[in-house]
Amino acid sequence: MLKKRIIILVLCLTVSAGAEISVKTVDFLKEIGVEINAAGPLLVQTDPSRNRVIVANTLSSSVSIIDGETHSVVNIPIGGRALQHLKSEAMTLNRGTGDICLIASKSLHIIHPEKRSAKTIPTDDQFESVAVDESTGNVFIAGRESGEMGFYEAKSHKLRMRTWLDHREKLINLNQTPPPPIRKVVADNELRKIIAIDGYTSTLYLFNSDDGRAVDSRRLDLTSGGRWHLAGYDEKTHRLYVVVETDARKVIEAAKVDVLGNDDIIVQLPEFTEGVGIIYNPKRDEVYVPYDNHPSVHVVDFENGGRIDEIKLPAYGNDASAIDLENDYLYIGSWAHGEIDVIDLQTRKLVRRIEHLGIIPHMFSMAFNPLTNLLYIPKGATAVNGTFGAAVNVLDPVTERYEKIHTGWAPIDLIELQGRNSFLVFNNEDQFAEVHPSGQYEVHTVPYDYPVEAAYSPEGNVYLSYGPHQSYWPTVYIWDAKNGIITIDKDDLSFYDRRVPRQAHTMALDVEGVLYYSQNNWGGEEHFLGKLLDEVRLFEPIKRIALGDTVVREISQRILQYDPELHWLYLVRVGEGNEDPSILQVIDPDSQKVEKRLLLGLTATDFIVETENLYIANFESNTVSIVDKTIFSSREIETGDGPLKLCLCGGKVYVANHLSNTLQEVKEKGKAFPIPYEGFPDNLFVLREKIIITSHNSESLYIFHFYPFNE
Repeated sequence: MLKKRIIILVLCLTVSAGAEISVKTVDFLKEIGVEINAAGPLLVQTDPSRNRVIVANTLSSSVSIIDGETHSVVNIPIGGRALQHLKSEAMTLNRGTGDICLIASKSLHIIHPEKRSAKTIPTDDQFESVAVDESTGNVFIAGRESGEMGFYEAKSHKLRMRTWLDHREKLINLNQTPPPPIRKVVADNELRKIIAIDGYTSTLYLFNSDDGRAVDSRRLDLTSGGRWHLAGYDEKTHRLYVVVETDARKVIEAAKVDVLGNDDIIVQLPEFTEGVGIIYNPKRDEVYVPYDNHPSVHVVDFENGGRIDEIKLPAYGNDASAIDLENDYLYIGSWAHGEIDVIDLQTRKLVRRIEHLGIIPHMFSMAFNPLTNLLYIPKGATAVNGTFGAAVNVLDPVTERYEKIHTGWAPIDLIELQGRNSFLVFNNEDQFAEVHPSGQYEVHTVPYDYPVEAAYSPEGNVYLSYGPHQSYWPTVYIWDAKNGIITIDKDDLSFYDRRVPRQAHTMALDVEGVLYYSQNNWGGEEHFLGKLLDEVRLFEPIKRIALGDTVVREISQRILQYDPELHWLYLVRVGEGNEDPSILQVIDPDSQKVEKRLLLGLTATDFIVETENLYIANFESNTVSIVDKTIFSSREIETGDGPLKLCLCGGKVYVANHLSNTLQEVKEKGKAFPIPYEGFPDNLFVLREKIIITSHNSESLYIFHFYPFNE
């Protein structure tokens, strides 16, 4: 028997005397003055003529429009999320109308800020680069996955695919600075042409803006293949500026390409590695090439024939750039020490370091608003692993004043404070709310960014892990991207902070009061568990538990559980490749060794410790593994599509099948109960011998009761 309730953000559940469950809605968006949630700011761009800042989000399917004067936020929902491994070329602005064109997950979106609406156009392939003709509103998209040029005709509202190239290549999210689009499109609104580049063949193409048909092409004297960076385009001179990097990450060439003729200027570069944040200055006719791996920025001065100057920077990790054209300043964001470096372009020198901003690596997107002289930084963006938080940081580079513009309030974890009869609900930016059964709440600020997971301490206080996972140590130290575990006092909610190297992903407390937590690897490395002995002592690297296996794939140690009966820790991680099985390791905290190891299905997502068995949901295998704790053997139970979450109720184990929208009993030929509302079940928990199921679709969130005794 299922009953439907609609929820908004967070559920405050109470049980009445009649055993019915009432639901109160707690809407935290009122705290920040927005109506629609937006989390995971990724790409940022300014619209100076309207004094707007535009932000594409990847944790939510939305675009944020920030007023440049008041910093008020309007979030517009769209039909797909921006992808973390796309560059700024995935978003462009129609300067005439103010409309925004964004490539998201296998989709193109046309966003109308004035109407607060968006149109979604699905695409069969993942595109990477977008351009818009401002006269017609026609949109062009290109990418390595398709040999065709995508042409969206605004008048007919139809996407047409134009024959273009033969070669295709899958776009993948590399575990390094992601590649820029090797196929690019740029609009020349004066010529009414779209300039397209195919880096596989070093060929320049011209397309008509009106009908999307190719009209001309020529080969460029640039090295084919590798990684092609778009520095910029000058519509006054009809020159395109690109920088070429090899597959080995060496930056080898910068070019000023004559779109209407053959008067190209090509400059050989010193072959520094990993160019990022490459940008063009139309006022000085210069291209700036910062590097992720070198404490330098190269200036390619095309006004003087392509002369190269090197500007010394304090450190490596220089991944984002913005220019103050009026005052001749170049701003470079560096993750190594969490700073903005201010460069005087006339003297070619560093003039100031704005330190301790906590910038996270590979953010690759930063914007300068010439109307307010402010920098806008999606601080939590990490080109490899998505983003953290729900805020854009704004910096005045003159006064060094630094503040946040919250775009959303995105709950990431919650934990009950039994002594206070309340719950703490943490968002993914820097806050938590204490929520009472009445629905009333108070919001508190966490002293450091990016809460991750909450757990109980030995004395009933709350442990909260926080920070970006990419604060690597000891191999690389990202100074101001701070990770740690805070203890929140259960009585007065005061904080006790302990810094830990690398983010604590998932935590487990044993019967002796020792906290164990999984941590991220950096490159090929033996994976391990971190350990805090009690509520007082700081982290000691020597007390980490090494687990034997070498791992390369990041964020793979997904699940950690403690078994008080056997005094064992169970760690489940996904495979190194998409087709590799997940792995269960049984760790003895006393011997600090892996005692048992077992292969599971693909993409383990949830885990239950029961008296006799362990249950693990395998999302991509459509199975649940049942592991006998006595003989440590495993058998597989078939499920519906996408088993995601497990729960134990009335002596039976149930699984929510995310893709087939069913609840299923985990046993041979276990009955599957169709959920009678369209959506994707995403969580289970048990309350008063009833299973509570949450589910969502594109329009609503739901909560259901399931009564096992009424099967």
